[in-house]
Amino acid sequence: MPQTADFVHPFAEVAMSNITREYPFASHHLAWSLADIVPAVEKHPAFANSYDWHSSVHMHYLLASLLETEAARSTDWRERAIEILSSHLSEENMLAEAAFLRENPSWERPYGWAWAVELNRVLNASGVAELRALGKNTQVLGETVFDLVTAWLPKVAEPVRHGVHSNTAFGLRRILIGARIADLHDAVDTIAGAARRFFAEDTAWNFRQERSGHDFLSPGLCEADLIAEVFTEDELATWLPGFLSELSPESPALTPVKVLDPTDGQQSHLYGLGLSVAASVMRLAPKLEAIAEKSGDEDLHAQAKGMLTRVDSLMAPGLEAAISDEYVSSHWIATFAWEALRLNLPVS
Repeated sequence: MPQTADFVHPFAEVAMSNITREYPFASHHLAWSLADIVPAVEKHPAFANSYDWHSSVHMHYLLASLLETEAARSTDWRERAIEILSSHLSEENMLAEAAFLRENPSWERPYGWAWAVELNRVLNASGVAELRALGKNTQVLGETVFDLVTAWLPKVAEPVRHGVHSNTAFGLRRILIGARIADLHDAVDTIAGAARRFFAEDTAWNFRQERSGHDFLSPGLCEADLIAEVFTEDELATWLPGFLSELSPESPALTPVKVLDPTDGQQSHLYGLGLSVAASVMRLAPKLEAIAEKSGDEDLHAQAKGMLTRVDSLMAPGLEAAISDEYVSSHWIATFAWEALRLNLPVS
């Protein structure tokens, strides 16, 4: 059986290659005048690499996460990885990145925000002294996101349920976890309140028809993941079986979609879809099992067990694409692959 250690070196090589590669780069900036048409590095001294800002942020997160593993402690790339992270995540660079977010409060919302919080979280919790020191620098980035999300959510009438970056539930779950760890009660309460307002009444999600040709997230499973972080145990025992009632091992949502053109950056999102769905299943199925055991619901228990049988087939295409030579895939997929692997395989 493979171990997570088997993936540490190839994923680290991918991450370091990405965050030191400036072009191609998709800026996604609104230009107010010619003065705004400048090289991306002038606006983003840390994250003008890895194809786009959010991919850069989560590739930095990935590299920091890999450095936590036992397998990374005696590698020949360890010092280079720390050097790159230290250079990119300097205090000066983080102040500049945070200032850009404040000045452009809808930019990278909420997907890039979520990864900025994750980056700060993994650095602050690191067992590597050099990375913990960098967490002091990225703190301003995390704090900026918490301020932005607290100001934004009360003005949001409806969530975005698409299976791409704009998905509300995916970003809010990660920001919520970061806010809890940081003991920021205002941010936690704001996110939890918004989640209840957006999703508490949802039931029997249509998993048969939710997928589109460029999704990398399951809107239904992202929603369930968020609500599982917000609801009490008793609330979840009622809501989760009802919401997932249309999901079975045979559902299209639990079947990997074949990528016909790996050079198509939108279609290659489907590699990530398999990985993100697998990760959600591995988080949610045990909760369903616990509910089934408490209630004696054998059908619910079978549903949970059946969902888990789909994990390996969902992950396989993305694991291969994560370290491929096709940059439209390899600039981002390894982060999703690593998170799914850590749920699926022994950690080492």
